[in-house]
Amino acid sequence: SSGINAEYGIASICMECYEEGATRLMLTKIPYFKEIIISSFKCEHCHNTNNSVQPASSYGEKGVRYILTVTDMADLNRQVIKSETATIMVPEVELEIPRESQKGSSSTIEGFLTKTRDSILEKQDERREVQPELADQLDSFIKRLNTLLQVDTPFTFILEDPTGNSFLENPNAPKPDPLLKTEHYTRSVEDEDLLGITAIRDENKENDDVTEVTAVTQNEHTEVMTFEAMCNACGKEAKCNMKEVSIPFFKNILLMANVCDHCGCKDSEVKSAGGINEKGQRIELTMTDAMMDLSRDILKSETARVEIPALELSMTSGSLGGRFTTIEGLLEQIKIIVDDAAGNSYVQNVYAPDEDPYLKIIEYVRTEEDDDDLGIKEMKTENYGEEDQAS
Repeated sequence: SSGINAEYGIASICMECYEEGATRLMLTKIPYFKEIIISSFKCEHCHNTNNSVQPASSYGEKGVRYILTVTDMADLNRQVIKSETATIMVPEVELEIPRESQKGSSSTIEGFLTKTRDSILEKQDERREVQPELADQLDSFIKRLNTLLQVDTPFTFILEDPTGNSFLENPNAPKPDPLLKTEHYTRSVEDEDLLGITAIRDENKENDDVTEVTAVTQNEHTEVMTFEAMCNACGKEAKCNMKEVSIPFFKNILLMANVCDHCGCKDSEVKSAGGINEKGQRIELTMTDAMMDLSRDILKSETARVEIPALELSMTSGSLGGRFTTIEGLLEQIKIIVDDAAGNSYVQNVYAPDEDPYLKIIEYVRTEEDDDDLGIKEMKTENYGEEDQAS
């Protein structure tokens, strides 16, 4: 089988006993995030096991930083995917789980904190004999971790990943989470060195046999500037075409289009040609005419949030990057999910009676919570009315 949630098995060497073990791989999709590869290894000889999570895509264009205020025990159950380049921090107890620790793993907030505590406890007896002062300090730290796990007071949980491939669950998705702040940031030179992006860029320059030309060229007729860039998909050298365009009654913007001859990746982005204005701006549009309003031009900068209150839909800043399109074009880039526990909703299949390649219908067994919400548990479907007659 192939595709999402399909499993693949391969033989691999156990790093403990060096006998042959088995690794199972599964490609799956995390809602409101992206596709990941779950890897599970098991050795029948020494019973060694190992599980890991890897992104199924390349590095994101920007790094990501999740900042969550943990207020109750339910927050500890939020799902976390920590890539091998991510760092977890809890400032209140000066805790930092570095890139090298618990890398490529999927767990809950409670799971990551518990594993950190248990790994410290594992060698405490040895420390008491060799370094008793350090052991006492760690005992105090373990008590602070246990206090965190009780959530006696709120604390901050930070997940930061320069690749953008880590994830912290928003249980309210697609609605915004008042406790969770998501920031997208430009990677630093140190981040690019760590990820090997700088080395790839330098190697591309060394292997370039083409005669050196001016880094930026400008076509006098079309006023399109072309310069060297790096492909976000494969990391190799690509070309970026940039043109300054004036939007009537607004300001100038920069249209940027990247083309990679190596992997064929193409993407585009829009940036403001000016700086940050003195004040922020909120634009509210009341849509009354479908044909006219959906065809309105819209420039969404990479720092803008987009909200549709009637649908309780919110796209945080950084989502979709900068886009110059129409309102209809912007909505086309959004996945719409209609989840109806009663099964009485409908989205038209415009290809009917053929299958719609963009429409997926999934039937699922209702949870007890769904049944409670629908009042099914309180419904009496057998011997109806007998209790009334008896009374």
